Amino acid sequence: MKTITFTCETITPMFLSGADQRVPELRPPSIKGALRFWWRAMNGHLSLEELKQKKARFLGGLNLLRGVRW
Repeated sequence: MKTITFTCETITPMFLSGADQRVPELRPPSIKGALRFWWRAMNGHLSLEELKQKKARFLGGLNLLRGVRW
């Protein structure tokens, strides 16, 4: 498997507060949402069907439960 390493910098807030409003948390949905946005932006040339299938492979999705073939 090919490995790619890169450094990222966030320019928008990704920290939220949970039940204790004084303690910031880095929430996984915030990271996944940012990854999903940029993945779609970088793969906008794909057809809608290809985009859905490849996104499900990369980020997970309901299609994996319905038998998408690898």
